[in-house]
Parts: sequence; structure tokens; C-alpha cells
Amino acid sequence: MLLIGNVAAKAFTGTYGINYGRLANNIPSPKEVVRLLKAAKIKNVRIYDADHSVLDAFSGSGLDLVIGVNNGLVKDMSDSADHALSWVKENVQAYVPNTRIVGIAVGNEVLGSGDLDLESALYGAIDAAYAALEDAGFNKMEVIVTETGWASHGDEKEAAATPANARTYNYNLRKRLSKRKGTPRRPKSTLKAYVFALFNENQKTGATSERNFGLYKPDGKIAYDIGFPALKSSSTSSRLSIKV
Repeated sequence: MLLIGNVAAKAFTGTYGINYGRLANNIPSPKEVVRLLKAAKIKNVRIYDADHSVLDAFSGSGLDLVIGVNNGLVKDMSDSADHALSWVKENVQAYVPNTRIVGIAVGNEVLGSGDLDLESALYGAIDAAYAALEDAGFNKMEVIVTETGWASHGDEKEAAATPANARTYNYNLRKRLSKRKGTPRRPKSTLKAYVFALFNENQKTGATSERNFGLYKPDGKIAYDIGFPALKSSSTSSRLSIKV
């Protein structure tokens, strides 16, 4: 992940972030999600693409957003620096500073995917999304854990995917991150992580667990309690209100 912008030195507020996946047809709109994130006091957000409706919704929100270069673009960027520069101009320069884009995640689950061509292209693409950023005036980089989480429900063979286990993992993760300590190898570098994920996503493929990593259910209720406020839809409005 490449961190960018004039706020790069403070590109990750605190230690806790969230992955905002959108492979679902029943989750709130991007504008509503911004409101929910602010209510839950989650400032660091990662999305898996550079969808302009999301970039527009985050404009002026004060939330720090990491956007993604999807796997389909990785090879193109590896082959041509011009592709990387065009992508940066269209999806970064056109939105900062009003939308606080603080990082770019290049690819998703590339290493270990079995696609050797894609894996070999990843490093070239990163070298190209970094050269392009330098040309655009952004030159800071930091390594952060971009996905970690636990499913709350799974198939018959996924016995460990339970609300209790998900709560234990994510509660302890949040507690660990709050200590602002590093790892044994880099004790002075504060450990930071984006939790996977904000919502359960009903259109993800694969095992049942893939659709049940959310801290929140699509209707705004919490999947399990780790200290975030519950959210529910108002009886008189389609908007979501906070239930503390």
C-alpha cells in the first residue's frame, strides 16, 4: 500500500481502520456509510477500487480513504507507466484535497492467488503507482496491514466461523491495536491494521464465511459487540440512526 498526499505523515489516525467492501445489494449508500463511520468514530477506511460515487461521498468528510487498483489493472500498470499516471490523475489528483485519499492499495490477494503472471506483474505495477505518485508530487510510503478479520458464520466445515470467535478475535485485535505498540521485529513502529470488514456482503462468492466477515449486518445492526454503536433504520425514514 502506498500512502500519498500532503497528510502522508498523519495518513493513519490512531491504529484502527476498516475495509468497506461493497459486493452486496442491500447495504447503505456511500453517503449513509460516511455518516455511520463518523458515528462509530472510525476514521481510516479502505475501499477496493476507486469508484467515483464513493470518492464524491467522502468529499469533505474528514475521513482518510485508501483506494484500490483492482487486479485487472495491475498488468497494464506494470507494462506502462503512462497507464499508472493516467489512473493517478483521474482517481487521485481530481479528488484531493477535498477527498482525503491517503493511500493506494495495488491489487488484492495477488500473492498466493496462483496467477503467476499477475504475481510477477505486481512489483512492476507498484514501482510504476510509486513513480507516478512521485511525478504528481506525492512521495511518502508506509506499510500497514490492509486486511485482517474473522467470519461470524460459515459452512458446516467452517466450525470456527462463529459470532463468539469473531467477537473474540476482533475485540482482542482492537485492544491490541489500542496499545500503540509495534511488532517484535519493529517495536518502535506502531502496528496499524484495517479490519475486514464493515458489512456482511451477500454477493460475494465462495464459502458462506466469505459473506459473513462484517462487523455490521446490512440493516445496520451489529453482528457482535466489540464496543461500536448499534445502528438501525428509522421507522419514519430510510436513513439510519444511531442506537447507543
